[in-house]
Amino acid sequence: MSNDILRVVDLDKENRGRRKKRGIVVIFLLMVVSGSLLYLWWNRDVDFEAYKTEVGKTASNSLGRLTLNEVIIDDNQILLNATFEPVKAFTPKHQIFFFPQILVNGKDYMVRNGGQSIVQSKNVYTIYNSIKMDDFPSDEDLALAIRYKDWNVETPIDKPWEFQVEASQEQLQEDRKIFVINKKVNHVDQQEITIDKVVSTPISTTIYFHADQSIVNDAVYFKIQSKAGQSWNFATPYPLNKEGTKWGSRVDALYLTEKNYTLIPIKKDGSKVADSIKIKKE
Repeated sequence: MSNDILRVVDLDKENRGRRKKRGIVVIFLLMVVSGSLLYLWWNRDVDFEAYKTEVGKTASNSLGRLTLNEVIIDDNQILLNATFEPVKAFTPKHQIFFFPQILVNGKDYMVRNGGQSIVQSKNVYTIYNSIKMDDFPSDEDLALAIRYKDWNVETPIDKPWEFQVEASQEQLQEDRKIFVINKKVNHVDQQEITIDKVVSTPISTTIYFHADQSIVNDAVYFKIQSKAGQSWNFATPYPLNKEGTKWGSRVDALYLTEKNYTLIPIKKDGSKVADSIKIKKE
């Protein structure tokens, strides 16, 4: 199987389980362009040291050794980098995906779990995870309980790999830029949504929006444009609650450092569906 696959699972955080439709776990296999791949994102020439916690801890079980290398804290997102060294008897027929459970200060805030594995050699895999969250705590110091309890979603691990990590988001909070919007627009299918805010960090930029009723079409796209005319498309919205009324749309490795931008609700083809909105950093 190609490395150019990112596997994503939507989660029901209130029940600490996987969201199901008609008994089927909601799983997405995304064929993505190389710029969106987790491993290429991690290897970008960007300094994330201020937001990174070096871990270097190893746990073992009957499948092999898993070393949690580092953790990056972002706005409503945690990124993990780990190394998996399987035992010789472990010979999976398909690409390996691990989806860890993370408790932050003892609570589950997870809403989406994305994973990717890169084969480094016959017996070494690099495992990347991007865990999206909602209502992330504002504490500067975070206690993370990270538990790799299944692989390829369906297969439980008898003795999960577990790690306890202390991390800080003090520098992230200091560098975070918030653009408060609170504007109602009619988007795709004339659904009325409220664009709440844009939050930008050196790691990613996210548009948060909600509706009074469940958004029935997830093709709710946006574009953010700078005064100089540079623009970025936000085309991967994801639900933040099981009712489908709260959503986020994120672009990784985008940091909005200017004071003013324009946010444009668009269709999939890039055409406008509502008036442009001038946004200003707090």
